[in-house]
Amino acid sequence: MTLAGVLRFHDPGPMWPGRRTSSPTELTSERGYLELVGRQPDQPLREVFLGFRDLVSADIDWIDSRKKRFKRPASWVRVATLVLTALSTIVLGIPEIPFRASIALPLVAAVTLLAGLESFFTWRSRWLLMEETQYRMNRLRDEMDYYLVTTPAADLERSRLDRFYAEQQDLWADVSRRWVEFRKHDRPPQPEVRPSP
Repeated sequence: MTLAGVLRFHDPGPMWPGRRTSSPTELTSERGYLELVGRQPDQPLREVFLGFRDLVSADIDWIDSRKKRFKRPASWVRVATLVLTALSTIVLGIPEIPFRASIALPLVAAVTLLAGLESFFTWRSRWLLMEETQYRMNRLRDEMDYYLVTTPAADLERSRLDRFYAEQQDLWADVSRRWVEFRKHDRPPQPEVRPSP
């Protein structure tokens, strides 16, 4: 399972309600491992390894697309907040400007609005999450590449593939859990329930 599948409800993309359709912008990882290898069962182990490696590469492409999607608004919000904050300070600090408060107040209100948008959408947090995930996924692919290059086809072990798969699934589970936490960020904290002694 890929993050694209796990997070479909957070990032729906083009689809009809209750029915998923292919779109021109759909990335390979969103179709899953079985589709990626052409629905061919009983492949030699080396081919299975290479197919899984292709899935990991497709996951990296998916992560990169999301990273770019979150980086743009995160950067714009950060720059706009700095510029508006500086302008409001400058306006308030120059006594020759008439109606200083009338100019500075909307600037400060805009900063507050931008901070609220960032708090709700958590673009920066999700961008950094995708950065970290891409690093971890690249590391997994590097380990697979090293194993495939240094191990003859006859000596490949199914248990190693199972470990690579488990690591990929653990990575996506961690990312999904943290993604959901970002979406809950603006909710008030829930009281901790402790069992009675």
